[in-house]
Amino acid sequence: MKKRIIFILGFYGIFSSCSTDFEINAPYKETIVVYGLLNTLDTAQFIRISKAYLGEGNALVMAQEPDSINYADILDVKMERWQSENGPVLETFSLQRTDTIPKDEGIFAAPYQVYYRTNHPISDDGSLYKLVVTNRSTGNIASSITRIVGDVFQGTPIANNVDFATRFFITVRFTPGDNSNVADMIIRFHYTETDTLGNVTQHFVDWNFPEQAYSNAGSGEVEFKYFRPDFFEILGNTIPHTPGVIRRLDNLAPGYKPIEFRFIVGSEDLYTYEQLTRPGSGGCSGQTTVYDHAKRCRALY
Repeated sequence: MKKRIIFILGFYGIFSSCSTDFEINAPYKETIVVYGLLNTLDTAQFIRISKAYLGEGNALVMAQEPDSINYADILDVKMERWQSENGPVLETFSLQRTDTIPKDEGIFAAPYQVYYRTNHPISDDGSLYKLVVTNRSTGNIASSITRIVGDVFQGTPIANNVDFATRFFITVRFTPGDNSNVADMIIRFHYTETDTLGNVTQHFVDWNFPEQAYSNAGSGEVEFKYFRPDFFEILGNTIPHTPGVIRRLDNLAPGYKPIEFRFIVGSEDLYTYEQLTRPGSGGCSGQTTVYDHAKRCRALY
């Protein structure tokens, strides 16, 4: 018993002699944070560039300060296109700073936000693209490189058998192309609404399917299955009943047809990022990856 008492007292003496004063925050170190997604079918590419922040006090309060996350006009942002990692640079183009895209209210400062934009075409030949961000004030440089995914080639269905009248499953097949590892499919239904004043507006409903990961890009087909009657249930749950409104399929805008199959494929990095950031499984998170790319293809019927 005496030994136990002495041990406890000695242990207490050791702890009582230690100092509890320490610095929670390390010295500030600049960290450039880059989000972006390259799409060969888009006419403009946007890259979100911000900075990590650290300081004394409430982090949520600091997040509401624009200069906590947004850089001033001190960054040089450029893109390089390579055919191979050891090959020459084929072309270089700059991205321009813009703050005209509003942001919804939330944890971070709004509506002011900074993007970097380019209208330079993105090649679909499998090139490597390297993003280089340079802080002119500090000399800090951040860079990342990725390869563009290959073209998507649709297999089935074809126009003659795209219908939703019979009660059985339909298999959609397509070849995703090189450098891709994850695919989504969307069946988009286009229609018009004519209100009581005769105004015609075009609308659509998306039927989203859970994404699939694969490892045979460029050499095998990816399959999605759907049950035809589910299509009408989705339309019924999505399109509200509005008295006096007439909905039609035969007066769509030029280039549109009622049914559109949309195939979206991305790289392994995109898939990994989505798995790490999404709150749950299934579907497309809609969030872009840390400098990655995607290829989108659509088929109209």
